[in-house]
Amino acid sequence: MGINILRMARNKRSKKQIFQLFTQYGIHIWAILIIANAVMLYAYQFASHAANKSDTTLNILNINTPTPSIQIVPSTPSIQPSSAPLGPSIYLAFSVPGIGSGSSVMKPLHFKRTLTVFLFSPDVNSLNHTVKPLYTIQGTATFDSNPYSSTYTSFVSPIFDLGSDVKDGNYQIAFRTNLSLRTLIKQSQTDIGGEIFSLAKGNDTIQIPLQTVLMGDTIPNQGDNSIDVSDYNAFINCYGSKNTSTFCKGKNYGDFNDDGVIDGVDYNILLRSLDVLSQEGVAAPKLSPSPMIPYRVTRLKNPTTPIPTKNKQITTSPTASTVTPPSGGNPIIGFILFLLFIIIIGAIGIVLYFKNEKIHNLINTLIHLSPTGEPSSEETETPETPEEIQEGQEKSTEQAVEDATTTAIPTPAEQIVQTKQSPPPANSSIVEKDCYVKTKGSDETDTGMWLLLTDDNGAINAHYAKKDAKDGFCKVKGIMKTENDKTFLEILELTAE
Repeated sequence: MGINILRMARNKRSKKQIFQLFTQYGIHIWAILIIANAVMLYAYQFASHAANKSDTTLNILNINTPTPSIQIVPSTPSIQPSSAPLGPSIYLAFSVPGIGSGSSVMKPLHFKRTLTVFLFSPDVNSLNHTVKPLYTIQGTATFDSNPYSSTYTSFVSPIFDLGSDVKDGNYQIAFRTNLSLRTLIKQSQTDIGGEIFSLAKGNDTIQIPLQTVLMGDTIPNQGDNSIDVSDYNAFINCYGSKNTSTFCKGKNYGDFNDDGVIDGVDYNILLRSLDVLSQEGVAAPKLSPSPMIPYRVTRLKNPTTPIPTKNKQITTSPTASTVTPPSGGNPIIGFILFLLFIIIIGAIGIVLYFKNEKIHNLINTLIHLSPTGEPSSEETETPETPEEIQEGQEKSTEQAVEDATTTAIPTPAEQIVQTKQSPPPANSSIVEKDCYVKTKGSDETDTGMWLLLTDDNGAINAHYAKKDAKDGFCKVKGIMKTENDKTFLEILELTAE
């Protein structure tokens, strides 16, 4: 009986403690917390529902583009031809140097390019210029401007019809586009010959991995699969302001990144192509480090060659009038609700600061809340008597002697170790290079500029603390930095050549 009474008393005491814990901050605090969590939950659901769009409504992102975008998924191409292919078909996607991620051109002037596919016998050297292909098929490839696509900023032909004339069999496949060399499809870059594909009418479309073309084959108009002195001379004669001459008018002899001008960026793309050919053992002309031509450039007039209209391969996506607008909540309202949640949480903090003494003292300690900005001392120091002053002086003298005896003097070996561990000199990471400078605009503080530097090794971002940089070839000296997950060259000196 006595044990049961003790248990009942203990249970009542624990319930009372729980109730006190629940009510020690006041019922109004708990009410505010419940409201804040309800608002946060609704804001999350509202914003996530607004962001949920169907694949059809994603096309609304590209209503204002020059041509409808492509939505490609390698396993199931989203663009289908108007009718079934007449012969074997391939899925072909390729990137162009200077266009796309890591370059300054994300939207080229021309969204369609000519695409020529060559079929070679499996037992011939398809890299030999004198070997003729068995079949040559003309078509087009379209620029993929859909940021949700796996081939974003590449040129794509999802179902390229090789035609009914192609006989069933094994072939090597090569292709070229405007101003490019032929690209042979290989299993590995070190292979001497191309990969063998089995082509037959009625089979599934053959998926070819993403390819990268080499630019520079500008003469003749349809290309001769080589970059020689004639191509280089045509490039020089149309560089910069010369592209308005009679020789260049209506033609494109060097705008490889399709931005409307022929400048130092295009020249570096040409140099990179020649460097790749040299590494593969192909004879290529030796060029000077930079062309002795003016840096001022003007826009090209009719910069690309006409595109053949036969063998149409692409059917565009639905027009803007057929796009269904997204349904669901408005993300702006979701943001407002989230802001309301933050305000409610701030109100709870203010109430706790003034109602709870522990939190009040903790915040005062953290921010040193006092008229002078220094921590306030709650203990009042009493004046010392002469005896206490004399005793303190004696202790200070003894402490000083003890410190002097216990202080360790570093040995010569330790001094050598400390010398070896000293930081390296500040100029150990300075980078100096000759490159072509292209301005990208002012930085976030509007006190400097962001630049794009290109040379034989490619393009990198750079920051210049001044605002007087101009496009052209320059000698650059700086230090590589990484800030906010962004790597760039901080320019210390910039000298025009």
